Amino acid sequence: MTQNGHVFIDILKIDIEGAEFGALETFIDDYAHADSLPFGQLQIEIHARDSEFAAFPRFLAWWEKLEAAGLRPFWNEPNLVYVNIVKGVQPTLAKYSFINIRGNHDIVSDDFVP
Repeated sequence: MTQNGHVFIDILKIDIEGAEFGALETFIDDYAHADSLPFGQLQIEIHARDSEFAAFPRFLAWWEKLEAAGLRPFWNEPNLVYVNIVKGVQPTLAKYSFINIRGNHDIVSDDFVP
């Protein structure tokens, strides 16, 4: 963002094959001093398998951190391509969309000024 002179992203899409948990925790921690995260919407594929986040208490703590940062889910869907390729597997991959309810952006604010 700095290299391109951007301060805000309308839509941030993340699909990093299981690294989304640590990456988002670090990202949120880096912006803890700010009023809001620097994006309006987050689209992410969650890979809740074969990691510490497969355990519900750890996943819940991560999810609550997203919510505390102002991210609210508004859409989700299981990755049915994965379920159909690997027959009999549980749908441990899902795509989620979050809206950032904080900050000054036109998705949630009547006072948006570009």
